[in-house]
Amino acid sequence: MEVITYKCPNCGGVLEFKSESQSWKCEFCLSDFDDREIKSIEKGLLSEKEKRAEAEREFEAIGKTYSCTSCGAEIVTDSTTSATFCYYCHSPAILPGQLSGKFRPAKVIPFKIKKEAATEAFIKWCKKKPLLSKDFTSASQLQHLSGVYIPFWLFDCDIRGKISAEGRNIRTWVSGDKRYTETKYYDVGRSATARFIKVPADGSKKTDDQLMETLEPFDYNQMVDFSMPYLSGYMAEKYDLDDGAVYGRIVERLKDYSNKLLRDTITGYSSVSVRSCSVDISKSKVQYVLLPTWMFTYNYKGKVYVFAMNGQTGKIAGSLPISNKQVAAWFIGISAGVFSLLTLGGMLL
Repeated sequence: MEVITYKCPNCGGVLEFKSESQSWKCEFCLSDFDDREIKSIEKGLLSEKEKRAEAEREFEAIGKTYSCTSCGAEIVTDSTTSATFCYYCHSPAILPGQLSGKFRPAKVIPFKIKKEAATEAFIKWCKKKPLLSKDFTSASQLQHLSGVYIPFWLFDCDIRGKISAEGRNIRTWVSGDKRYTETKYYDVGRSATARFIKVPADGSKKTDDQLMETLEPFDYNQMVDFSMPYLSGYMAEKYDLDDGAVYGRIVERLKDYSNKLLRDTITGYSSVSVRSCSVDISKSKVQYVLLPTWMFTYNYKGKVYVFAMNGQTGKIAGSLPISNKQVAAWFIGISAGVFSLLTLGGMLL
């Protein structure tokens, strides 16, 4: 398969996207190119129809799919970021295939956090975990910290919700030697309509949905039209769950949030019991995008642990393995300290 790279017009070196400057840089002659310049490098001015056709041809020519033989994950990269391991399980990838045009995203949020900053934040996070295996942050392990564009579906939805409840106001008073209690009951109803914009759901079977939700929110104001050069120096996964497959998760999130919003409008009562709550949701728009994350996976005693960072905001989430040796050392240290205190206390007594 033919390999295509973005080359510096000044020296012919390979251009890579730099998150800190939001530009493309040549490591050989140190030239910088902004978005306008990189677009002129690609093809110059084309008609809208020609642009769409060219974009499809470009994505199919440059994009490569690696299928992990161990866990089955589908990973997409361009020619400059071909993966030598699966970022989910660290297994080798096999010969790539060509992508279909339907996997081309509409938008992308470029990386804002550099790998050095992500690594530093990861190490700092780990230092707060005293029972962590010591080799978890070794240099060899940190080599697997990967900048990965995760496929997401963004939904615009309209909702119409209703809630029926019983409100109670309780009043007590004392007259003479008797205490009186008065309870008044009220039928309470609320209805509302609302529109939710860009509600996200990841489109990957292998990605932990809860982990991705923890990394939210992303600033969608920084989204730009997708272009392959943004993948230069990073990895990217194509979706294996289409918008129909993830829409159920969107519905559940919107129902939970809408129910809470409706319930919070009922105030001024001593107590409230919800009788029923219904929410009708209609999808008005869906968009396929790539969102930036730093991913690190660690296989410890047969279990895979995942660390993730929002590549735009720096927000961190993940799970860490507990080392039995560190637990034993910690227990011995605590026991020794307690024993010393008890011994000292006995001497003082």
